[in-house]
Amino acid sequence: MTGPNQQPPGGDVPPSDPTVQWWERPGPDSGQPPQQADPTILRGDIGTPGPYTAPPAPQHSGANPYTAPPAATPYQSGANPQPYTGLPYQAGATAQPFAAPPQYPAQQWGTPPRPPSSGNKAVWWIVGGAVLLVGVLVIGLIAFAANKADETNPFGPNPSEWEGDYAFQKGKNACDLIDLTVLNQWSSTRETTTHTEREPSEYGGGGSYNCDAKNQDSGRSGTGAKISLEVAFKSSYETESDYSRWKGYDTKTTGKDYDHGPLSGLGTEAYYAYEQRIYGSIPNDYIYVVAAHDSNISVKVEIEVDKMGSVDKSTLRSAAETQVRKVLTALKK
Repeated sequence: MTGPNQQPPGGDVPPSDPTVQWWERPGPDSGQPPQQADPTILRGDIGTPGPYTAPPAPQHSGANPYTAPPAATPYQSGANPQPYTGLPYQAGATAQPFAAPPQYPAQQWGTPPRPPSSGNKAVWWIVGGAVLLVGVLVIGLIAFAANKADETNPFGPNPSEWEGDYAFQKGKNACDLIDLTVLNQWSSTRETTTHTEREPSEYGGGGSYNCDAKNQDSGRSGTGAKISLEVAFKSSYETESDYSRWKGYDTKTTGKDYDHGPLSGLGTEAYYAYEQRIYGSIPNDYIYVVAAHDSNISVKVEIEVDKMGSVDKSTLRSAAETQVRKVLTALKK
């Protein structure tokens, strides 16, 4: 019989021997007898190679036990790859498709998008303020022009461009400016009388009078006499006075039946023009013209007499000059 610390003979220790301690018992696959084991090492066979057995998975209590993620599986041909979700893949979880970044349409040329309603309100405030400012400026300009109506300014008329020593008289009949009875010395029967008056423009001046009267005696050889009056005031837009145009026309013809020349004592300048046409079996025609220009007015009087026989030229001249002088006197300021 052996003691508690004695080894049984033969090196074999029965597993049921109560006298042998557990560390003295060799492992099932150990090739080393217990007698050769190092008594300071609990497992003498730890250095002996052998198959490794993974420890069992830990058990957890609760409703959501932890499940270790499966080992990564390499991509296999024919398999359906999982879409990338941006998060680590979890076993059992539903894979979410990858959300691609939003696509913006290419910039198109054309009308820009309508700004939001708050911007529209700001725009309307700006437009309204601009309209109000323009209205104030217009009213100010009107008031300024009204206060400066009698002065030379770029916003109103400039009467100095056409005003002078003579003025148009509103309501004046043109035929009242001359004496129509002057025709009676050749013919006493009035046949026609016409007249026109054109008032000057507020912004350009001008204005005119025109009168035509005719006397005619009865019979085939009856004497006829006519008088015509033209009065023209200067305007800001004229480039040539009426007097200059009349003179150019009345004095352009010369010959034995024509006569013309300057006159003195009528305005700043004046001329006369005479023409006669002698016939054998019909009344002869005699025409005498006197025209004058002074300051801002041009006046022309023409007398024509149709008569069998001759007419005194000086009588025609005197009658015409008298009517021109009468007009100048009537229209002078």
